[in-house]
Amino acid sequence: MRIWPVLPLMSCLVFWALAMGGCESKAPQPKAHHDHSDHHAAPTEPDTKPDEPAGPRLETGSFLLQVASTQPKYNVGKAGAVEIELEGRGEWHVNQDYPIRVDIKAGPGLGLQQKELLKDDAKEFNEDKVRFVAALEPAEAGDHEVTCDVSFAMCTDENCILEKRTVAMQVKVE
Repeated sequence: MRIWPVLPLMSCLVFWALAMGGCESKAPQPKAHHDHSDHHAAPTEPDTKPDEPAGPRLETGSFLLQVASTQPKYNVGKAGAVEIELEGRGEWHVNQDYPIRVDIKAGPGLGLQQKELLKDDAKEFNEDKVRFVAALEPAEAGDHEVTCDVSFAMCTDENCILEKRTVAMQVKVE
């Protein structure tokens, strides 16, 4: 009986089995799209398509995403800011390992100190809540829109989902 042709194959199988058996359990990998309608926490507003502007607040069964003013009014020439906040809902939490990103756009007459905010820019970052503050430089009076495209991942113990959502608000500058 000739065993030598089988030995390389068997050694590869043994190596593969040892390698896979030695892996530690990691957080579940995010799925590209997920239907939130089957979660027991009902959304307070209708769920929108991922890239459709949703106004200043978007809440689903797994998260709340919102953009809000940090001050009562904005004046030409005086620095201002808006706050972008993401919170988990129910059993869902913010994935700490996913590279969260906020891309900010503002209408003419409203300058931005940063057009992109990343994890290290967050004022608060934990499993329950992520909070960013985006500095604004009002240059013209009037109503100006601030749009925030937010990429993030939400997880439970069994599942992760990737999200890309947009929130927007009007900033009135005097």
